[in-house]
Amino acid sequence: MKIKKFTSNRLRTSYLSSVISTALVLFLLGVVGLLLYNVNRLPTTLRDQITVSVTLEDTITSKSAMQILAKIELKDFVNKVEFKSKEEAAKEMKADLGEDFVSLLGENPLPAIIDIKLHSSYFSTDGIELAKTELQTIPGVKEVRYQKSLLESVIENTKKISILIFIFVGLLLFVSVFLINNTIRLSIYSKRFLINTMKLVGANTSFIRTPFLASSVWQGLISGFIAIILLLGLILFLRNDFSQILELTDAKMFGVLFALILIMGSLISFISTYVIVTKYTKIGADDLWEG
Repeated sequence: MKIKKFTSNRLRTSYLSSVISTALVLFLLGVVGLLLYNVNRLPTTLRDQITVSVTLEDTITSKSAMQILAKIELKDFVNKVEFKSKEEAAKEMKADLGEDFVSLLGENPLPAIIDIKLHSSYFSTDGIELAKTELQTIPGVKEVRYQKSLLESVIENTKKISILIFIFVGLLLFVSVFLINNTIRLSIYSKRFLINTMKLVGANTSFIRTPFLASSVWQGLISGFIAIILLLGLILFLRNDFSQILELTDAKMFGVLFALILIMGSLISFISTYVIVTKYTKIGADDLWEG
């Protein structure tokens, strides 16, 4: 009776240890996924810093300016436009200088400007140059400008970030699979004699594997839910102090991330269990002492 109770407690402890270890690995995977999502947003944030400014002719009327604005809005490369009239530009300059320079000069020398944010498909030197050429053909457009050096810097940084993300995700997946597989291997190792006993009484490999595989899926799901709870706790902790740095309100992203955690936990547990249990069904009784 004592031996049976000891064995039962040992198996329960082994199962609990496996669940917690897998949950912590999945939690780490979720944290990194959250960070990667925010890092992946960085190129978009950098792209928002690139603006193509269209300066209109000094003699352009308000009606003509609106017509030019309407033409620009119809262009394929335009994502968002912002119009600043001569009067609005003068008000901003007056606020910056602290005096009415228009009264001193007797006229408003500032031009009307249309600032353009481009679609991501045009986010390249060639793409912006193509847009610039097309904008310059519009009657009433005096000049088209953008910060070329900033553009080249952003493009270069975007490439570096993409490469780092790819490498980091690859390493993380490898480490996660290794850790979860090792945890499950140790758990099943403690049951290798049970597997051998089932084999000796005539059970085939499929029959032996089935309960282990079913248990592994549940173990993966339970570990996944624990990881999600821990991740939600971390998000709630960070939400107030780091909302300016991290995106922590995207419900769709969280849904995908949580689903991936559950799928990864179940899938890795299932595959690892399948491989390890199959191994122990093929080795002899003498080899069980060596693991």
